[in-house]
Amino acid sequence: MSKAQIEQIVKAISTLPPEKVTEVYDFVLFLQARYGHPLPIDTGDAWSEEDIHDLVIATLTYAGQTIWAEEEADDAAG
Repeated sequence: MSKAQIEQIVKAISTLPPEKVTEVYDFVLFLQARYGHPLPIDTGDAWSEEDIHDLVIATLTYAGQTIWAEEEADDAAG
């Protein structure tokens, strides 16, 4: 699976309401238990540049879909 495919999946999931995200997560856990192979877990607490970049993108995406969208709606109504 490519990084682009993973990003598309994450983007699609981020558009769902919270209860549907929970359903997706439950389904992914089911698939993982049935077909997945355990991956080594990195227990280090160091953040890579990619980790920080991903966090910033996720934060800005979430803010754009929630906080800033609410402010724009308030401005339009006000």
